[in-house]
Amino acid sequence: MNQPKNLTVGELRNFLAQLTDDPEINDETKIFLDTGWDSIQEINPDALSVEDAQAFKIEDPLTQELFGGYSLLEKAGKMKAEGPIEKVVVIRNLY
Repeated sequence: MNQPKNLTVGELRNFLAQLTDDPEINDETKIFLDTGWDSIQEINPDALSVEDAQAFKIEDPLTQELFGGYSLLEKAGKMKAEGPIEKVVVIRNLY
């Protein structure tokens, strides 16, 4: 099954700790999301939240290969999610 690797809070903390030694990074440094298009996307200051999520599997109809992902709990039934419910940090980037 193909399952993308998730960034963890521990990895994020380590990255942020490295930023403290960079004199060009300060409290006013902006954070963007690279969506693969020609421009980078702004992230709203209120975009971060802690949510409940659950894992799901989906099958590629052509190759029958399984892919894993996560869904917010309110949409987990639609995705036929299963397994334990996890607390996750979500960056909402709704445009």
